[in-house]
Amino acid sequence: MTSKLLTMLILFSVIISCQEKKKEVKEKGNPIVEIQEKIANVIKNTKPSIITVISQFKDNFILRDENNESLGSGFIVKKDKDFIYILTDAHVIEKSNNIKVRFFNGVESRAYIVGKDDKSDVAVLKVKNSDRLKDVYPVKVGNLNKVKAGYFVLSAGSPYNLNYTYTFGIISSLHRNLGLSPYEDYIQTDAAINPGNSGGPLFNINGEVIGMNVAVIDTGEGIGFALPINTVLDIYKDIIKYGKVPRGWLGVLVQPLSEKALKTLKIKNGVVIIKVFKNSPAEKAGLKVGDIIVSINEKNVKSPQDLSFEIQKLKPNQKVTLKILRKNKLKQVQVFIEPSDMLK
Repeated sequence: MTSKLLTMLILFSVIISCQEKKKEVKEKGNPIVEIQEKIANVIKNTKPSIITVISQFKDNFILRDENNESLGSGFIVKKDKDFIYILTDAHVIEKSNNIKVRFFNGVESRAYIVGKDDKSDVAVLKVKNSDRLKDVYPVKVGNLNKVKAGYFVLSAGSPYNLNYTYTFGIISSLHRNLGLSPYEDYIQTDAAINPGNSGGPLFNINGEVIGMNVAVIDTGEGIGFALPINTVLDIYKDIIKYGKVPRGWLGVLVQPLSEKALKTLKIKNGVVIIKVFKNSPAEKAGLKVGDIIVSINEKNVKSPQDLSFEIQKLKPNQKVTLKILRKNKLKQVQVFIEPSDMLK
């Protein structure tokens, strides 16, 4: 081989090497490639935390003695040497006579109900830990204070028995209220949530859970809802501690105020009391029909749902401060919340 040919081959090799390096640098700096890698990592790293929930129940309308099954999703919230604790939706297991869960490695185990709360649609299951489950672990929890509309999210679960399906989208809106329960404040997303996704996690782009899938609108496409993870974890802690969710009771019925009424009263928000229950905390605190509740513990009350949401978070025997408008004068009222089972 001549020296000239050798020189040309070396030069060609150097040029190709430089081009490859430029291509590699370009791809590393490409935001689309980076997002794709993040999504791939979320799927890879969170699969060991995702659960398929198999609820078996006897159908009273079928004469034969056979078991039917319904599928839902869930995720691991805690693991210790004895048990693995799983969060799912209460409606996923509402008719169940027997519950099994399937882990990402194919292991199926009998699950037991620790407790469930129909008002919030949250249930806690537990499974006996074993060597076969050494590769499963709890989810990482995200910071809801850093969540904004427009941020990327992934919904995970087992829709239509297609285990470990992930869908990608954005947060469409925060603090949605559908009138389904007092525990709403939903995260709305256009990441597809289908039958079987109920109880599955909603992840941020870092693979941290920020919500639990709870609802879809049958007539809408690209509209799904998740209960914020902070609310879910508060309910989980109550169920673990008490076996149920102890709730406070104020003892009033309220209705919204029209824009015209707000303008006339010279206030920006509030709800008017239309009934005070006998022997209720509200009556004992001196609240009256016609009083307008403007805020509770300095949180503005803009609708009956706002008031209900805040009251549901309170625990019995907790003292709260209501700002009310009575006869065009603002005043503060201290109320000691009582257990909701005191309601007669």
